[in-house]
Amino acid sequence: MTPIVHGLAEEYAGSVTVLFLNVDEAENAAVQATYGLRGHPTMAVVDADGRKTAQFFGVVDADTLRQAIAQSPTNP
Repeated sequence: MTPIVHGLAEEYAGSVTVLFLNVDEAENAAVQATYGLRGHPTMAVVDADGRKTAQFFGVVDADTLRQAIAQSPTNP
């Protein structure tokens, strides 16, 4: 998933913030709790207002994530 996430971060630079969080780091626990992120890997699309608009568990291809970003109400 790392190459996909980093590739999307480059592709959407300046318009969408892409975060890559390590579940083993304590400082990420609040984000995980806020959005109900469990399992590894878990992907979430969050709109500009902080609402989760999509969530995926396991490996997800870049096109699926692009589609979820495009369908998010306040994203490009």
